[in-house]
Amino acid sequence: MSRSTSPTGSGAATPASREMLALQGLAGNAGTTRLLAQRRSGTPHPVQRAVGRGGGAANRVVQRMPWPDPAAAHQRMLEQGWQATEDGGYTRAPQETGESAGDRQAGAAPQGREQEQEQAADERITLRVLVRKNASFRDENYLDNVGHSWVAFYKGDKFQSSAGFYPIGGQINEDAPHRSVPGEVRMNHDDPSNATTELSVPLDQKQFSKAQKYIQTNLNHEYNVFRFNCTDFVIGVHKAATGHSPPGRNLLVPNNPNDLHSGIKKKNNKDMQGK
Repeated sequence: MSRSTSPTGSGAATPASREMLALQGLAGNAGTTRLLAQRRSGTPHPVQRAVGRGGGAANRVVQRMPWPDPAAAHQRMLEQGWQATEDGGYTRAPQETGESAGDRQAGAAPQGREQEQEQAADERITLRVLVRKNASFRDENYLDNVGHSWVAFYKGDKFQSSAGFYPIGGQINEDAPHRSVPGEVRMNHDDPSNATTELSVPLDQKQFSKAQKYIQTNLNHEYNVFRFNCTDFVIGVHKAATGHSPPGRNLLVPNNPNDLHSGIKKKNNKDMQGK
């Protein structure tokens, strides 16, 4: 294929020469641009001599390639993990460097642990042995003002349920208190704010299940002041969950709120002094 050329001395530029002029101008080769312009117009120009080694030869004009498209170059830098700075430069994005990534992960770990601890606290189960002391077992009016013991369960700090054991109708045979009467477990009947003392026991899920099973098994147990009263029921729940009885059990007299109250109070005071 033949290329079209301009007539000699006509001063017209060929498409090739126009393209070269544009490229040279974009590349910043002003000297080369002037030479091409002079050749196009027919204006004589001095021959530039090289200085130094090879000085006898004409000085060669070094052509430089034009810069890439600025928008494309900027996008490429961002894709490679660089960040633009306010002064027009670039710096490595912190999340792409090993040190920064490590710092970020190290900073995230405490937050993750804190969330796990909060979640664990929200799911923690607590058994609370609650006692309301009204009178001592040795008081003459004990049977009329015996007090009460019951249990409550909390998840985190939120109340879940309570269970207390009563004679059905709330009455016992005063003429024959040793005789059993029908009994019942009352769920969510007792108010924790009425307790005069309490014992908090952390439970895992297995222990909690054992406590619940004991309650279900004794929903309709017979009530007996001397053998199975409200305090016996509480002791049974605690023992089913933990494997041992709560403090305050007196083997000389029947289990009662008064002794349970005193035993829990002593334990709580001892725990406070040990801190």
